[in-house]
Amino acid sequence: MWEPLRFLLFSTAEAMAAFFLMTAIFRLRGIDYVWQALFVSLIMNLQSYMLREETSLSYLAPIVNILLFTFLLETVIKVPILWSTIISIAGVFLYGAVQAIILATTFNGMDSSHLQNTTQGALLQALSSALVFLMSWFLNTFRIGFTFDLERLRFKWEHTIVTILIVMSLVAAAFLMYAADLALIIIYFVLAAGMFLYYALKKEREEG
Repeated sequence: MWEPLRFLLFSTAEAMAAFFLMTAIFRLRGIDYVWQALFVSLIMNLQSYMLREETSLSYLAPIVNILLFTFLLETVIKVPILWSTIISIAGVFLYGAVQAIILATTFNGMDSSHLQNTTQGALLQALSSALVFLMSWFLNTFRIGFTFDLERLRFKWEHTIVTILIVMSLVAAAFLMYAADLALIIIYFVLAAGMFLYYALKKEREEG
């Protein structure tokens, strides 16, 4: 019972750290969207755990996380889809780079796969999250980051494209989880997709 809870706790800290880092780098007010980000973080880490424990598709977890972050940025924070993708990739990759440095310097370059389900693995996650949170605080405090106009790369009918992508992602996730006999995860994905669709439709009405 402890292992799933440990995984969700520390992985959610990682996801939130990555979220605050990506928003800090691009001078977005991530703190204003903390509850939406927390909800999405729980969703992505639940699917990561199931992909790791119930299937052999754990390598898909980072891709799914980037996709969910992209939807969060586009539908909730209203960042254009192209920049949402760029920001998501930057945040996830930079967090991974920080963790890799800690792994190399503190854990003697140990293979991260050997740290799964261990106290050392939880320590690595905690150290990585703490350092990235500190980096985000530093960037926000000293107003360091990119400040160019993100709206210049917004495409026409963007909200329609995002809505279609959300539905397609939901169908793909539901099929995958059904194949793995994980009905509970389907419910979580429905909730996540429902939130994204709500913001996408709300945005469309506001623009209309």
